[in-house]
Amino acid sequence: KQWYQRRVAITAGERQGNIADVVEYCNKALLLNKKYIKALHRRANAYQKQEEYTKSIKDWTALCLIEGPERSYKAGYMEASDGVLKAYGQKKAKEIFATRAPQFPSLTVVRTAFDSIHMRDFATDETEESLANDADKMYPRIISLISSNDFFGAYDAIVEALKLSPKKFKPQLDCLDGIFSWIKTDYGHAIKCFDAVVTNSSSYLRIKIQALIHRGEVYQAMGRREKAFMDYNSAVGLDEDHPDPYLHRAQFFLSCEKLPEAVADLNIAIKLDEDFASPWQQLVYAKYQMSRVLNPALLHEVYTMLDDMLVRFPKVADVCALYGQVLQDQKEFVRAEEFFKRASNVAPSNVTYKGHLATLKMMAENNYDGALELLEEANQQDPKCDFVLETLGMIYIQKQKYKEALDCFEKVLQLTKSEAEAAHYSALAIGIKSQWEVCDEYDVKPINLSDVQGMGNMMIPQ
Repeated sequence: KQWYQRRVAITAGERQGNIADVVEYCNKALLLNKKYIKALHRRANAYQKQEEYTKSIKDWTALCLIEGPERSYKAGYMEASDGVLKAYGQKKAKEIFATRAPQFPSLTVVRTAFDSIHMRDFATDETEESLANDADKMYPRIISLISSNDFFGAYDAIVEALKLSPKKFKPQLDCLDGIFSWIKTDYGHAIKCFDAVVTNSSSYLRIKIQALIHRGEVYQAMGRREKAFMDYNSAVGLDEDHPDPYLHRAQFFLSCEKLPEAVADLNIAIKLDEDFASPWQQLVYAKYQMSRVLNPALLHEVYTMLDDMLVRFPKVADVCALYGQVLQDQKEFVRAEEFFKRASNVAPSNVTYKGHLATLKMMAENNYDGALELLEEANQQDPKCDFVLETLGMIYIQKQKYKEALDCFEKVLQLTKSEAEAAHYSALAIGIKSQWEVCDEYDVKPINLSDVQGMGNMMIPQ
């Protein structure tokens, strides 16, 4: 009788819209049976309406793990859980970006960002001796530092030069300051720098193009896609013979899954500079995605292009890594491993290749211990590589080392470049925490790593 009355009270509370009463009566029912599905379901919905997302997620997680994948899917628990996770992630991402101090990511990320820029736009024939202004004297050395991959030394010099009031190279220094600020996710300062270049009548045309391109990237990272697209189009309009605007507009199209438009822009970028590796990589990625969703016959063309790129760009490790990712996706694990190792040999400081090898060990051999060893080695070599941290976190989940997994995703959250990424990782982190708590509280089994979406997915080349 007592059980029945509580069920009636719960239903009555829902119908009257008194969410607090629903929670209260559900709590009382769950004291009698903590696995009472209807009470968990109603409380999860009630918490969601109150925007108590953490509590709601825990209840949805309990429902999914108690009922199992098949029943949870049919009952709509998984879909409901995804909705709450999305809402929580979006809210948390805004909080993170409002309070997080800007910081530089992994050196690999910085190097990759500059690999997609034609640094010849910033080149100068001037020497320190030929310049009069103290700030301008620093500019040739700054370009030399970037060319030698001493990016952090270059950034320190840029900050110092700007304090000394440069004259001749003010637009170039503003643009470089903006690019570094974009990389370290200081978006407000980055936009200020790019605005100064775009509105400066003395800015060289190609420096103005670079400012528009990278302001577009900042807007894109902030979720302001219309403004980003406008900047990419403006950059194309300023000089239709410059490959960089087409490359970055293509990256925008790829992020929108507009594959034919991306391919068209990438073909133009390649035609304008056949020795620029970045658009070739993007084109292979785009055509591979088209082979999966539109035309399987394109796969042969993808392999032909990759073979040609190995000859054309023998010192570009990312070409080998891209080949490895395609082979991995096609379940050709032995050959994929060969290409990831080749990439690692060409660029041993880039630990993402070890991350790919670790993923391969999991997918091909079910060897989580071997993968963990590789990833921990990579993480020690480069503690700020987000790809390694994410993959490491996934393995810790599989091994039910939830504290270590959460630590990995908290670190990734400090390195994300956009609110969308931060929302994804925030949802992932709270999902792990909820699963950890639910497994202990309800004595249920966790999910398997094979159930986690995204493992082994191809990375979009940068």
